Amino acid sequence: MSNLVVEITEKIQMLSVSEKNEVLRVLLQDIDGADQDADEAWQNEVVQRVKAIHNGEAAIVALKEWQD
Repeated sequence: MSNLVVEITEKIQMLSVSEKNEVLRVLLQDIDGADQDADEAWQNEVVQRVKAIHNGEAAIVALKEWQD
């Protein structure tokens, strides 16, 4: 663990429960924001796959059939 992480961890331990929750909320928002592009890409992929199924360009295969 880096010195900075150790220092931050020690300081977090001094916070109240509500302050820790606020820090956690901020960290989670930061992490989720980093994955926003990935989320959008997956949403676009799902839309394309559903369109392909509706247009007859792709078929739904049961997992058991796919594994055989």
